[in-house]
Amino acid sequence: MNSIPARLERLPVSWFTWKIVFLAGLAWFIESLSIGSLGVVLEPLKKTMHLSSSDVGVLTASSTLGIVIGLIPAGFLADRLGRKRILVFGIIEYSLFTILCAFSPNFEMLLIFRFLSGFGMGAVFPLPFAIVSEFVNHRQRTLFNGLMDACLSIGYFIAPILGFIILPHFPGTFAWRVFFIIAGLPILYAALIQKALPESPRWLIKKARYTEAEHVMTRIETEVEILTKAPLPQPEFNNTVIIQTSSERVTPFTPWKKPYLRRTLSRCVAATGAFFMFYIVNTYMPTLFSSKGFSLADSLLFTAIITGVAIPGKLLNGYLAEHYGRKMVYLIFMGLAGVASLFFGVATTAVSMILFACVMSFFGTGTFPALKMSYAEQYPTHLRTTGTATVEAVGRLFGGVVGSYAMPIILNLHNGLAIGFYSVAFVALVALIIEIGFSPETKEVTLEQVEATLTRSHSSS
Repeated sequence: MNSIPARLERLPVSWFTWKIVFLAGLAWFIESLSIGSLGVVLEPLKKTMHLSSSDVGVLTASSTLGIVIGLIPAGFLADRLGRKRILVFGIIEYSLFTILCAFSPNFEMLLIFRFLSGFGMGAVFPLPFAIVSEFVNHRQRTLFNGLMDACLSIGYFIAPILGFIILPHFPGTFAWRVFFIIAGLPILYAALIQKALPESPRWLIKKARYTEAEHVMTRIETEVEILTKAPLPQPEFNNTVIIQTSSERVTPFTPWKKPYLRRTLSRCVAATGAFFMFYIVNTYMPTLFSSKGFSLADSLLFTAIITGVAIPGKLLNGYLAEHYGRKMVYLIFMGLAGVASLFFGVATTAVSMILFACVMSFFGTGTFPALKMSYAEQYPTHLRTTGTATVEAVGRLFGGVVGSYAMPIILNLHNGLAIGFYSVAFVALVALIIEIGFSPETKEVTLEQVEATLTRSHSSS
């Protein structure tokens, strides 16, 4: 069973690799379409339900709060029950409650359904990059994570485009309901995951399910040989020897103990900086442009442009992270995004707002491939989804829940736009300082090397 990581590492890029990335990325696409749906319908909802700034803050934070609460249990269960099973559950749950949002009779029920849809999303967010990290070799993990993470931005890009197409054709009191139904329809994708996505052989051997792991690994190797029309190279065992099973008892608190504590803290701060900027850009842009006197249609079109530029940003981030490291690329991307947020805070014209928002989106949202893969690489296989879910939960709690709730209140202050985006820049600066001092680099390191380092650290302590 020690041969399985080495056999996975020697797999060449083939349609099998693209299939794994596509299936995992499609989960994020569907999820981002659901999340982006709120930003699209926020303006009609404010008018229909007569929402105050506080109501808007609570509503935008509700699904993120659901994600935060659902993340750690989902990550813990994925380490215990398997990546595939929890992914399928999460897709079905959040799709159903997104559809139910369309039938909300009042603000209170909409709030509950958005929270519950977020709870299902929490079961999905940590899994795609954990899955890719366990299937794709260490020389190309972040490159493919950039491609997969771009699927998230495609969903955020398509959401305002769909709103631009759909909302003008329905009365304001009904249009937002139609949009929520459309955003939840991809529930059928769960059946595709169940059929086409294999369980991680790395996870299976950690659970001592050796026969099943060998069966899955053999099937993968046969598929790759058929696709490439060539025999596979011999495995290299130097960097992939592992302990077959782990005696460590994993709980939701394990990432906060040695030898993981420093890694968890540094990743949480880095995630908070990125998520704070991400949620503000993706949730409030239509409202910000509308407050400047632009029509809803123009505001949605501007938002589509802004969210769309994150796609090439993520692709570039994934590529650069393989060459220059996760840490260096995070510093560059978040640094430039933080500077852009300072300029956005004092922008006065549509052109300048779009320009600086695009820079924030390209570099701020674009930083996620290296960031997410870095915190998937921080933990051993038996703790991977628990650890990544913990980082996601903390990052989304402070960046998404607290930030999303506070921003509409800040924007209502005198000079609120400047204050709000100065705050975004300050959080980014703190994240950069912590990244420089405390974040370990995982470029070109196999998952088994990470595990060996942590095992030695744990033994010495």
